[in-house]
Amino acid sequence: MTREEMVMACQRRDKRCVGKFYLAVKSTKIVCHPGCSSKVPLEKNMVFYDTLEAALADGYRPCKRCMKEMWR
Repeated sequence: MTREEMVMACQRRDKRCVGKFYLAVKSTKIVCHPGCSSKVPLEKNMVFYDTLEAALADGYRPCKRCMKEMWR
């Protein structure tokens, strides 16, 4: 997927993209699934990762809304 397609998927909260990529938010240091119900961040603050592990390795923490299973 291109960056533009990933941005659009996050803005639409497209659940079909869950697991295909992860959205990290520079301003909050949180990583989410593309279908997360949290407020959509500004495009300039979006960083995309192919894997959750890569985002975590860069210092992002899992979203408490869309990744509850990670916090159990």
